[in-house]
Amino acid sequence: GILFNVTIKSHNNAPFNPKAQFPMTILDFMNARIERCRKKGEPVPEWKDEKDFLRDPIPNPPVAWPMHLFDCCPISDGAACLLLVAEEIAKRFTDDPIYLAGMGQGSSYSFHAKKDLTSYEATRYAAKEAYEMSGLTPKDIQFSEVHDCFSIAEIVHIEDLGFFKPGEGWKGVAEGLTKLDGPIPINTSGGLKTKGHPVGATGVAQLYEVWVQLRNKAGKRQVPKQNLRIGAAHNFGKTGGTCTFTILERR
Repeated sequence: GILFNVTIKSHNNAPFNPKAQFPMTILDFMNARIERCRKKGEPVPEWKDEKDFLRDPIPNPPVAWPMHLFDCCPISDGAACLLLVAEEIAKRFTDDPIYLAGMGQGSSYSFHAKKDLTSYEATRYAAKEAYEMSGLTPKDIQFSEVHDCFSIAEIVHIEDLGFFKPGEGWKGVAEGLTKLDGPIPINTSGGLKTKGHPVGATGVAQLYEVWVQLRNKAGKRQVPKQNLRIGAAHNFGKTGGTCTFTILERR
């Protein structure tokens, strides 16, 4: 049930993202399944709540323990772009630019060569570089997009990025600390889990979400914090072999 908290949280953000591939909450999926059974005259499942639905192997079949279908992101088609220019050039286009405060890149062994599956060196290295470049700490980050290719990956990443102590990321999610109105919202876009994962476009799409939030243009998924200034995006590849972490700032 620990991973269910990540899935439910991400899907709760999804309906507010017009670009989400699956803009539905888990409750929406559950109710749609119940309605379909009723229309077809089939036995109606007696799920009590979203977690009960996710425990059912019929709508949520196992993929690879401990993950099930709803723990996995969909591979998608998509594109994203950004305009990255020097400060003096940015002023030609806007009076309110978003600044690149820090960026780091880390590399490590691929997943099959790792001795510890609960942490990724590449993420830790990238985060260290970005924090040093920006002069910021994990406590300064007000929200972040992370590479949640699978629900369990989000828990590992928020620990490696310093948002939670090792072994406590799952508690933060369970306590609602990563929800849209929590102290450190994670994947306000719905994450790869619901927005979709167009692979090569994913990293820039994450930065777009951070930009949208810092510009207060995210609509109903807007992080409800006064003086929202600092957000981050974590991208990840080669099954843990490489990572980038980028910190954006509104000044």
